[in-house]
Amino acid sequence: MRIAAALLLLWVAVCGADALVGAGPPGPAGSLHPVSASAADLTPLPWEKSRLAIGRDLYRQNCGVCHDIDKDVKHSRKIGPSLNHLFTNPLTPLSKIKPNRPYVVVKIKAGDGDLMPAFGKRLRPEEIEALVDYIASK
Repeated sequence: MRIAAALLLLWVAVCGADALVGAGPPGPAGSLHPVSASAADLTPLPWEKSRLAIGRDLYRQNCGVCHDIDKDVKHSRKIGPSLNHLFTNPLTPLSKIKPNRPYVVVKIKAGDGDLMPAFGKRLRPEEIEALVDYIASK
């Protein structure tokens, strides 16, 4: 325990108090976020990996029957649109708007009234968030 405390004090002495809160280097206009991120910065942390695994399992249980996630729209043979690279597409496959997280969350919760069922009563909000995280990671 004493070694850990000594290492923590050394870390603060070398990096400053901001290192404890994860502020990182200042970005534009004095923000606390770095200007650019390296590939190492984008690697999921261990608890994020488990969150993505939860999202993957939820996808397989609830979405995989109708939606592909590893095939693009042209190669998908399922009834629903492919979710592959959903957030990097300029338009959603069916509604023709720019995909964003709030839109996808609402679509999962409420369905579309036609083919896609509502999952708002089947999945808890944190499960929906994990599912959207998984979709966004593809």
